[in-house]
Amino acid sequence: MLRVMGIVRRCVGWLMLALPMMAQNAAPASLADAKQELAAKHYVQAKALFAAYAKAHPESVDAVVGVGDAELALHEYEAAELTYRSVVAKQPQMWRAHKNLVIIEAALGRWEEFDRERALLRGARERGAEGISARESDVIDGFDVNGQHWIVREYYLPVGRSLTRYNFENFGADGRVKEYISLESAEAAKAAAVEGDVLRSDEQARQEQVKDFALDWYTGAAHGAIKSYPEREPGYEAVRADVITWLRSQR
Repeated sequence: MLRVMGIVRRCVGWLMLALPMMAQNAAPASLADAKQELAAKHYVQAKALFAAYAKAHPESVDAVVGVGDAELALHEYEAAELTYRSVVAKQPQMWRAHKNLVIIEAALGRWEEFDRERALLRGARERGAEGISARESDVIDGFDVNGQHWIVREYYLPVGRSLTRYNFENFGADGRVKEYISLESAEAAKAAAVEGDVLRSDEQARQEQVKDFALDWYTGAAHGAIKSYPEREPGYEAVRADVITWLRSQR
């Protein structure tokens, strides 16, 4: 009898250990859990949690977008592209997915697709579509030169006293911009660059027609010119190439 009771106790113990695992398999983590992992930069775990939730809740667009966000953070660009494409096929006005597709196409060097996605976002802003603003900026690209990572931000409306169109930003260890390169109005930049005030302004965007452009560099203590474009605004790919060429020459 004692032997039988011992066996029963062991079986009950194994069952108690198995129950949490069974519950976990039966009920995928919540979206809040997945988003928490993503915010903590635990991208592999986040992707798994979002994918499990999406499988259990096929109607959840947020879960599929979360999978794409994790894939993008993991630099799984081809997978992220397919994920976001599946989202915008169902919800064409999911601007967040379109914005991330811009970043992905830049990373993959697919410039026609890159321009197509940007044109789609531009059209949405021009017609005043819901959920997107002409006064916001978009991160559109990122690259490494000389061991430094640069993030590229586009302003649909030229912003600040220098009427900036693009900012190529390099961040310090404290998370603040330590230097940047701007494609901006040559005339406005000259007027704005006064002693002790060379960092870009956060003034409200002004909808002005810029006739001449310049590529200028800035740090907290100095600034200078890289290249001028006196006739018209250059395409982004040309500006990107000029920035990379200049950065490589600074070694």
